[in-house]
Amino acid sequence: MKNIHDLMARFDVLSQRERSVIAILVLVIMCLLAFVLFIEPVMQESDKTKKQLFDLDAQVTSGQAQLAALEKALTLDPDAENYKKLSRLKDQQKTMDKKLQDKMQGLIEPAQMAHVLEVVLSKTSRLRLEKLKNLPTRPLINQAGEDTQSQLDIGVYQHGLQIELSGSYLSMLDYLKALKSLPWNFYWDRLDLQVDKYPRSTIVIEVHTLSFNEGWIGV
Repeated sequence: MKNIHDLMARFDVLSQRERSVIAILVLVIMCLLAFVLFIEPVMQESDKTKKQLFDLDAQVTSGQAQLAALEKALTLDPDAENYKKLSRLKDQQKTMDKKLQDKMQGLIEPAQMAHVLEVVLSKTSRLRLEKLKNLPTRPLINQAGEDTQSQLDIGVYQHGLQIELSGSYLSMLDYLKALKSLPWNFYWDRLDLQVDKYPRSTIVIEVHTLSFNEGWIGV
């Protein structure tokens, strides 16, 4: 207790500028700890699940290509062996479709995502909504890097949102914890935190969900 009183006494004799510098340093350390202990594990888990979905989609795409090739071959030279192989591939296709649907269970519906983010925000009164906007809907699998003209449409689409908030760091941490505790899931793509002027900070969050519907219901 004596050490604490000594530290408080030292802090009291500091100038206002020195106190502000120390407060900002403490805030930066808290931000780093929160990122390592809370935010980074969430984003790593999201990346892991997303990779599993991409792998499943790649298998689905491969099966579709084989089915198309066999169906074309059957129209030219049908035979019993090809029909058997085609039947096996169709069974595999159904299995892959079922796995993909299972992976997507629990994901929030695109039309609900903006509403849910705002409802959680309304329970954190010390935060202010600066911006909430839709991100372009795009197919899940990109066949040629960032070239959107070459994206492969397999019927699964990403629906993203960007939300920008301002307020205290602790309020933002409460908001992130509330999002994590929701009964629905979504993928975290971006989380940027900027300290504007102590104690005010700005955070930009980008999240997305998946669906079989290309249409997007706006914010």
